Parts: sequence; structure tokens; C-alpha cells
Amino acid sequence: MLNNRNPINILIADDHQLITDGLAKLLETEPAINEIYTANNGQVAVEKALANDVHCVIMDINMPLLNGLEATKLIKNQKPFIKIVVVSMLSDASIVNKMLKAGADAFLNKDTGKDELMKAIKKVMNHEKYISPEISINLFTHLNDHNVNPTQNQKQLTNREIEIIRHIADGLTNHEIAALLFISTVTVDTHRKNMLSKLHLKNTASLVKYAAEHHLL
Repeated sequence: MLNNRNPINILIADDHQLITDGLAKLLETEPAINEIYTANNGQVAVEKALANDVHCVIMDINMPLLNGLEATKLIKNQKPFIKIVVVSMLSDASIVNKMLKAGADAFLNKDTGKDELMKAIKKVMNHEKYISPEISINLFTHLNDHNVNPTQNQKQLTNREIEIIRHIADGLTNHEIAALLFISTVTVDTHRKNMLSKLHLKNTASLVKYAAEHHLL
């Protein structure tokens, strides 16, 4: 859990010095962050993550020697408890999928602000996942469009409903989903009830089970 009494150590991995310096300057004022390390390529990122008491890595994708995907795999293989927050200009659904499968805990656009970055760090340090809203929409749309042989019920689900199912499966509350998607908790609850009605299910647990069985997660 990220708080002032238990500050964490951050590693910033990016091959652009302006980015690493800028992020370090931005985060050094946060009382919940203790030590800040930097790396200008994936290989150095892996070395520093494994050699130091790093809790979270802010990871770029396009880097020399080792890219962010390979660096993430190596770090997670040796220290799976280290959280990986990807911050990249690349937001293609296939790339996001690859990073998440490699073990990334969050994925943000590089034009994100400090508030959203800190929100993502807090989420992952609380053992939750975080994907910025615009990337989430693109990702879920991509997965929905490439879903083979969807059932009639799946065809009835909207992209927003599938998005909400996945957030429910991640353990988010109605309030957290509402904040993430910039909608009201009433709207989230309405979507949940509509899905249960469409799919002829009785409760949230059966909704998550359905989503898993139909490869919606």
C-alpha cells in the first residue's frame, strides 16, 4: 500500500534523458516516494531493478539493448512483486496485450499527467491493475472485434458493458469503475443489471464466470 509512512522506491526506464529527468523531478516531491533510480535502456533497467530495493518501475517500450517488453519479462521472472507501470507513446491494442501478458500492471499514454500517473502507481501498489481510459476503450474494442464465433448473447453486449465486466472481474467496486470511466455509479449499476438481464444470470459472480468462460477477460 502506497502511503507516506511506507514510501516506495521507483525506477524510471526511458531512453530519453529529458523524460527520465522530468519524471524524476516530478515525482521527487511526492512524500510517498523515497528513492528514485533511472535507466536509459532496458538492460540497465533490469540490472538496477534486480540490484536495488525497487518497488515499482515506470517502463518505456522502445529502448536500446533490451526493449520494455523483454525487460518486463526479465524483471517479473526474477522479482514478480515489482510493479511495472508502462508509459509509452505506443498504444496499439496488440502492443498493450503483449505488455500485459509479459506482466505489466498498468499502461498509460506518455501524454498523461502527474495525477493519473500517481493514481496508476497507487493502484498497482495496492495489487490492482490500471489502464488509462482511452487505452481501455481501444483495447476492449479490439478484443471484442477479434472475438471468434461470438454467441448471440455476446453480440448483444456493448463495448462499454464488456469493459465494465472486465473491471468487475478485476475486483473494482461500482464507485471505482465510475471514477475510472468518468460515469456515475448509478450508470455502472444500471449496466451491471442490464447485463445480468441480457445474459439471464443471477448475480455478479455468475457474470464474471460467464466472462471467463467466453474469453471476455
